[in-house]
Amino acid sequence: MYPDAFIKSFKQRGSALVMALFVILLMSALLLFLGRQLISSSVAVSYEVQGNRAFNAAQSGLQTGLVRLFPIIGSASCTANSTVTFNTPGLDGCSATLSCEQLENPDNSGRPLYALQSTGLCTAGDISTSRVVRMEAY
Repeated sequence: MYPDAFIKSFKQRGSALVMALFVILLMSALLLFLGRQLISSSVAVSYEVQGNRAFNAAQSGLQTGLVRLFPIIGSASCTANSTVTFNTPGLDGCSATLSCEQLENPDNSGRPLYALQSTGLCTAGDISTSRVVRMEAY
């Protein structure tokens, strides 16, 4: 009645459907994995950029402290704590908290030694990072 080729192809008809479903599931899993990798890598880059901004804010806070400590005109000022808020395009949303402490100079007792510490804090959206920079000057 039916030729052998027709019976053979009729028996194999379900295996193509199973193979197609397997390939679709495999490709979906691969796309899901790659999507998650992309999201986690972009979050890591965001933290790295925010960390660099916080470091630059801390460095700028130290520079502000040095200008107060060694002014061109006027007297030196070593304030206990002060906060600098930045609104420049690169540091918008960042601030620096500066602390200054006068120490005894082990090399020259007649010349004071100052310890400056600046904590830079940057916030953008739900990402917040901070960096601390410390230096001594006399």
